[in-house]
Amino acid sequence: MEPHDPDGRSRGFKPAAAAFAALIALAALGLCPVARGSSDGDGEAVLRGLDPVLLAAGEEKPGDPRFAAEHDGWRYLFASAETRDRFRADPERYRIQGDGHCPVYPGAEADPAVFTVHDGRIYVFATESCIEKFRQDPDYYIATNVAPDSERAESLKRPVRRVAILIFDGVELLDFAGPGEVFAAGGDGFEVYTVAARAEPITSQGFVEVTPEHTFASAPRPDVLVVPGGHTTPLLNDEATLAWIAAAAEDAELVLSVCNGAFVLARAGLLDGLEATTHSGSLDALERMAPDTKVLRDRRWVDNGKVITAAGVSAGIDAALHAVEKLIGPNTATGVARYMEYRWQRDEVGRPEAAQSASR
Repeated sequence: MEPHDPDGRSRGFKPAAAAFAALIALAALGLCPVARGSSDGDGEAVLRGLDPVLLAAGEEKPGDPRFAAEHDGWRYLFASAETRDRFRADPERYRIQGDGHCPVYPGAEADPAVFTVHDGRIYVFATESCIEKFRQDPDYYIATNVAPDSERAESLKRPVRRVAILIFDGVELLDFAGPGEVFAAGGDGFEVYTVAARAEPITSQGFVEVTPEHTFASAPRPDVLVVPGGHTTPLLNDEATLAWIAAAAEDAELVLSVCNGAFVLARAGLLDGLEATTHSGSLDALERMAPDTKVLRDRRWVDNGKVITAAGVSAGIDAALHAVEKLIGPNTATGVARYMEYRWQRDEVGRPEAAQSASR
């Protein structure tokens, strides 16, 4: 299992723990590649045999076995005696950083054939997926996992935002799973959990059972609240649910609704005086229910600052990526979209033609 394997996240949206456990298991089985050089210099050359001095400068040139050097148990090959001498003069500059541990999952031994260069230094990783995650925010991973005692590490520490996703019987699967995937893939900056009125499993789409991690009574105070759509009619008259949403939203940094989850926000009094959107087939109904809300028909999502409403289903992924961009930054959001292989529609204006037609 790779660190970003969706199966590792589906159980509570906690990818790091599952990935770490999988990597440790692989190591125990001897399946994690380890290419330490031997003391007599006969070990396998790392970095696919590329010259590390030239690699740090952006040039991938094979080394020559005649020009080899070992450092900290790693065997490097060089293109010439001159680059080997440069390495020996400053090995910390050109060696594999982090003692060969993956900067994203530092407990995992990395594969020295899976590497990238950042700021002229070489980092090796457990998988290609780790490289994608590293590229979202390399300074953060270097400071926290490669050089955790540095002043830079302290300055880059970012808060962990708790993301509460409301679930209920009849919740639209992608409405909650899409944003859940986005925030869970957003790295260490988010702790994602599900919340429901009761502890019993709920059913989504008529065939998926989900057991909530928390009830209203046990849920931590969220920094981000996600209210998905689906069969929301019972929620509109559920005083306990509306009260919890209103209380959670009051202290939250951001509130995101998807599809007709906007109706629930409106009933909780969170859309008064704001702009909003919802599923193309529900725009007229939202206008009738929320006369103090300006309903926008040509938007995939609408950002009011604290409250974001998204149109139907997949638009929730776009809005969640936008939220990650707001809270952490564009590099992280772009990296998440790339990992999900999702064509992110960053512009809130515009919908697919079919949705526009349905809204007329």
